Amino acid sequence: MNTATKTLITRGIVKLIKQPQTPLMGFAMSLFFLLVYNAGIGGIGDLDVFGKGQYFAFIFPITIISLSMGSSAGAGQALNADLQSGYFRRLYLSPVSRWVLVMAPMLADTISSILFTGILLGIGAIFGLPFQFGILSVFGILLLSMLWSVTLCGFSAGIMLRTGQYQNAAIITNAVFPLLFLSTTFLPRELIKAKWLLTVSWGNPVTYILEANRYLLGGTASVNYFYISLAVLVTTSILSVVYAQISARKIKVWI
Repeated sequence: MNTATKTLITRGIVKLIKQPQTPLMGFAMSLFFLLVYNAGIGGIGDLDVFGKGQYFAFIFPITIISLSMGSSAGAGQALNADLQSGYFRRLYLSPVSRWVLVMAPMLADTISSILFTGILLGIGAIFGLPFQFGILSVFGILLLSMLWSVTLCGFSAGIMLRTGQYQNAAIITNAVFPLLFLSTTFLPRELIKAKWLLTVSWGNPVTYILEANRYLLGGTASVNYFYISLAVLVTTSILSVVYAQISARKIKVWI
């Protein structure tokens, strides 16, 4: 990694530290969901279907998913600010590798997601969140969080670069949000009676991310969900990075 690349990556991280509003909003939204859902529906946690962690461990994965959703537009907003200020133009015309222009803000957002996911897990542990495999469960959850964050950041940044409007970076979040309600977010399959919802949830990628985390936490899901989720997220994260890079090459930069 050359000096210019290191400088740009460092700049992206420092910029995020100085302006942490986006990841903090995602963090706050995650805690809000956890508090409200656990308080409102947690009374059914004594059912055997929820395992040793009860409803708290079952609903906790929604905080991890919503965390990345809340901060995924940050890379697009950072790129838009650089475009508007002319900073992106100067870098684009320099010998700096094109890939790092987009990857630097994406990397900063991903690091923040991993950091705040770790904080969420710490808070969860204080309140009795179980980890089926101990530290391995923590690493597994952080891995899934990283891939999920890269997926959302890449597509959000790509859309912003293609449209030139930072508001459009939120399109991905708006598209993913309904999927939360078409999944096993609030109840396990055994308690869902609507057959159409069960059918839709099988084709919903969010379902596999949720269940993968539940496997690592309370052990209420099959290990197959973890493998499927890992395969899906690796694929989508690669596609999102490629999409963002292709989008960056299509920008017309005037001197």
